[in-house]
Amino acid sequence: MSKLSSDYKSYFCKKFFLIYFITVSLFISVDIIESGRITLFSFEDSWNFILYQIGFCLIAIGFFSAFLANLLWKIKRAK
Repeated sequence: MSKLSSDYKSYFCKKFFLIYFITVSLFISVDIIESGRITLFSFEDSWNFILYQIGFCLIAIGFFSAFLANLLWKIKRAK
């Protein structure tokens, strides 16, 4: 069981960061293509709201990335 746990940790760490950075890059790219600028930075909003928006997006993308990395591990383990 220790070997499985060790394999999972290394696999998860590799996949999580890869998926996270790909997702953040796609999110920013689509945002720029759609509106011509990064809409997270709106000068009409207060700085607290902008930081809240950025933090929320990065945390949400982190949860999504963890879910995908876990799903990929289950698919790999099932094979």
